[in-house]
Amino acid sequence: CRKKIGILIFGTKHEISLFRFEQLAFSFNGGKDSTVLLHLLRAGYYLHNAASSGHADITVHHAVQNCPIRTIYFEDPNTFPEIDSFTYETASTYGLPLETIRTDYKSGIEALLKEKPTKAIFLGTRNGDPNAVGQQQFSPSSPDWPPFMRVNPILDWSYSDVWSFLLTCKVKYCSLYDQGYTSIGSIHNTVPNELLRDGSGGYKPAYTLSDGGLERAGRAKKAGKKNASVNGRNNNELRQRSRL
Repeated sequence: CRKKIGILIFGTKHEISLFRFEQLAFSFNGGKDSTVLLHLLRAGYYLHNAASSGHADITVHHAVQNCPIRTIYFEDPNTFPEIDSFTYETASTYGLPLETIRTDYKSGIEALLKEKPTKAIFLGTRNGDPNAVGQQQFSPSSPDWPPFMRVNPILDWSYSDVWSFLLTCKVKYCSLYDQGYTSIGSIHNTVPNELLRDGSGGYKPAYTLSDGGLERAGRAKKAGKKNASVNGRNNNELRQRSRL
């Protein structure tokens, strides 16, 4: 696991170096995958600064704590309060310049790119996610979206890889994962994973799930008509968001 983490950190450093830092953005949603990506970006940014300066001075060491990459968070009234809290607390802890967007995903990205030129957005997408189909480590945005590069450093990571990283590095993650949630969507389509029942009315932590292929077992397969529209967004808009 440590070897894989090291390879990914240096890979992230390389990905950062391919663009001007001020033209990069990071889409953070408070979930376990984007939490992994956050810390890969912090480490990659540290190495990038060290390489640029030629030595690890005070400024470079400061990058271990703070990573000033443009960070975007799509706030939704149907998000778990724990996710919202964790997102804002994490942004404060690591000095992330968080920009909260309260529109649909496509409109938010369009406004983001108009406000400030952004060439690439780092995403915590993994194979198996609904929006991962057809994506590679570097994937241009879909034809009907504003042009930018999607960067997916952990695309090939497994559920086990994610938890090995979080536990090995001893970094904080959203508290819902310790309550049996293994994949978190909205409050309307997410429940604790029944496979983690502990026999006493509670649930074991997400990292105890032995079969990562059942990660999304706590996600509803089909939302009822009442929840078909989220914050005024129709199903087509939600599909567009998954294709980002």
